[in-house]
Amino acid sequence: MNANHEVLILSGAISSEREVSLRSGQNAYRLLADLLPVRLCELADSELPPGLDPRRTVIFPLVHGEFGEDGHLQALLDRDGFVYVGSGKDSMELTINKARTKERVTAGDIPTLPHFTFSVAEKEKLSFEKACGSVGAAELFLKPNDRGSSIHCYPCVDEESWIRALADVEEGQWIVEPLCRGRDVTVALLHGKALSALEVSHGGNFLDYQAKYSVGAAEHLCPAPIGGVLTARLRNYAERAFSLCDCRDWARVDFLLRPDGAIFFLEVNGIPGFTETSFFPDCAAGAGISPAECLQKLIGPTLERHRYRYP
Repeated sequence: MNANHEVLILSGAISSEREVSLRSGQNAYRLLADLLPVRLCELADSELPPGLDPRRTVIFPLVHGEFGEDGHLQALLDRDGFVYVGSGKDSMELTINKARTKERVTAGDIPTLPHFTFSVAEKEKLSFEKACGSVGAAELFLKPNDRGSSIHCYPCVDEESWIRALADVEEGQWIVEPLCRGRDVTVALLHGKALSALEVSHGGNFLDYQAKYSVGAAEHLCPAPIGGVLTARLRNYAERAFSLCDCRDWARVDFLLRPDGAIFFLEVNGIPGFTETSFFPDCAAGAGISPAECLQKLIGPTLERHRYRYP
C-alpha cells in the first residue's frame, strides 16, 4: 500500500448499536495499527467526515445497525467515489430487512421459519390468537424487521406477554415468527467462503444483547459441536445465502438448530461485529486464522479494487 494512502475505519454514528460499533472500530484499529497505514474515525452523527480524498483513502465501515447496515452509508460512499470494504448499497438494503432476506433465501431452498410483518399503525388489530394463527405456532417471537435483532426482542408465550411487547412497539416495521427453542449457531464468511460454524451457548430464551456483547455472558463453542453432517449443511446454506444476497467481502449468517436437527435461517449480518467478544473473530480462529490475519485477508481485495480504480 502506498505510504500516501490510508485505511480509514469508520465506527459509531447514530444507531441502537453505536456502542458496539465503537468497540469494533477500536479493536480493528488496534489489530491493524502495526500492519497498515490506518486511522480510526468515530462518527458523532450519520454523515461522512469532511475533507476525505477517495483517491487516497480506503474506507473500512464498522458502523453497525441503522446507517451502517441499511445502505445509507454505502450510498454516500458510492456518491463520493470511495472504495470500501463490504457489501454495496443494494445488498445492505436487502439484508437489513429480515422479511425480504428470508424471501430471497427461501427462493434458494434455504429453510426459514414462517413469519409476517406489521407496522405500528397495524398493531392494535393484532391479537395474540390471530398472530399465532398466522405463523402456525402457540408461542411467538417479536423483533424489529429492519434494525439489529439484539435489542427490542420479545418472546411472547401468552396474551399478557404479547400485549406487553406490543406496548413497546413505537416505530418501524416488526416481524413475528414462532418462538422456536433451539441452539444458536452462526457461520462467518470471508469472501464468500464459510469459516467455522460457532455455537453460542447462553442459557437464555434467545440470544440477546447481553449474551452477545458482555464478557462471560455466553460461551462460544467453535467449531460448533453438532457433527460433520450438520456443519456441512450450515456452511452450504451460509455460502448460498451470501451469494443470493449479493454480499461482498464478508458477512455472518445466523441459524437456529432445533433439537430434531432441523435448521432454520435467521438473518444475514452485513457488517459483523469485531469486538473482543464478537463471533466473527472466533469463527476465524476456529479456521486457524488470527484476528489480525483475518482483517488483512478481508481488506486485501478492497486495496486491489482501489488500486484498479485509482492507479
